[in-house]
Amino acid sequence: MDRPKSILGAASLPGTLFLRVALFLLVIGAFPVAAGAAPSAGASSLRVAEAAALETRTNGKIFGTDPVEGRYTCSGTALSTPSRSVVLTAGHCVMENRRWGRRIVFVPAYDHGTRPFGTFVASAVYTTKQWRRTENPDFDVAALRVKPNRLGTLGDVVGDREWMTGRSRFSSFQIFGYPAGALQGEALRACDTRGLGSDPLTNGLGGPPTIPGICDMAGGSSGGAWLVDGRYVDGVTSYGYTRQHTRLYSPYFGPAIGRFLASLP
Repeated sequence: MDRPKSILGAASLPGTLFLRVALFLLVIGAFPVAAGAAPSAGASSLRVAEAAALETRTNGKIFGTDPVEGRYTCSGTALSTPSRSVVLTAGHCVMENRRWGRRIVFVPAYDHGTRPFGTFVASAVYTTKQWRRTENPDFDVAALRVKPNRLGTLGDVVGDREWMTGRSRFSSFQIFGYPAGALQGEALRACDTRGLGSDPLTNGLGGPPTIPGICDMAGGSSGGAWLVDGRYVDGVTSYGYTRQHTRLYSPYFGPAIGRFLASLP
């Protein structure tokens, strides 16, 4: 059985790509969305009324360029680290199929073209070693270090989220993201859901199996935060299956991902 993964540009870069996971079963990554792409989204996600509000402004949209497929988008979250300049996202939002994204920027509280807190340009990217070496979905996590913009350092401008590991797989989550199917990725959306245990197709991949949650966000939502207790990041959107479009999957935040997060500048 092949491991589930997305190809850089899956879920709507030109020529949507799929990977066979098992006989007749298709998996699609929830990764970057190319400009103009519009996969469908259902009703479980709701638009966040005011993306720039104090409690939601740490969420934002990521723009980047793949050297082969062109422009893409993802989602991310300002993370609490010593530098106050780090954005958490999915590993495949910065590297996929051994190709690194270029000209990556983060726009907190992006909404229909408006950038209330400006744009933050990535100066460095970090991935878990497991994603970097083998693109293991159990460790599909990455971070950007961004430069200050004219308003200041990212954390000073919009605040940042703390993170947590080792929580129950059946915790209540609030999932954020910018899915292409919802207004072309122009609005922040959220799902209130619960973890559903684990994805058996990720058993045996060398890490904790990923966690499913009911949420129908389309491509572009990759990298969006899974919050617990309304404040702690305890997951990021990684992928979804074409025949099960109402579920998203996140790496489980266990000790290995905790060490990665603790090492960020």
